Amino acid sequence: MNQIAKSKPFFFALLLLLACQSFGKTRILVLDGTITDTQCAFNVHSKDGSHDVMIKMGRVGSTGKSCTLRCKEMGGNYVLAVKNKIYRLDDQIQPEKFAGEKVKVTGTLVDATTNTLHIVSIEAIPETK
Repeated sequence: MNQIAKSKPFFFALLLLLACQSFGKTRILVLDGTITDTQCAFNVHSKDGSHDVMIKMGRVGSTGKSCTLRCKEMGGNYVLAVKNKIYRLDDQIQPEKFAGEKVKVTGTLVDATTNTLHIVSIEAIPETK
C-alpha cells in the first residue's frame, strides 16, 4: 500500500475531529418569550419596554400584535423579549406571524455582543386559561 493511501484515513479522522470541535462551540438555546419590536422593547416609543403605553394612547391598535406590526412598519425590527433580556433576530420573516405572541424559539447565539439570535425553529406557546 502506498503512503498516500495509508494517510487518507488519518486526514479524514483529523477533518472529522476539527468539524466536531467547531460544532461543539455552537450552543443551542431554547427560549420562551414574546415576539415584540425594537421600538417598544428598547423604549423608543415606550417608557416601560412594553406595548401598554402605545395601546393606551390609541395610536397602534388595541393588542400587542397590532402594536408590534405597526412599529415594524415604522422601521422597527422583530426581537424576542425573554424576561428582562432582548434578543435581536437575524431572520425578520419567520417572527412576523407570531408578532405580539408568546413563543418558544430554538436557536443559536450568532453574536453575543449584540445578543443576535439565529432562529432554528419558532412555535407559539398556547395561552393557558
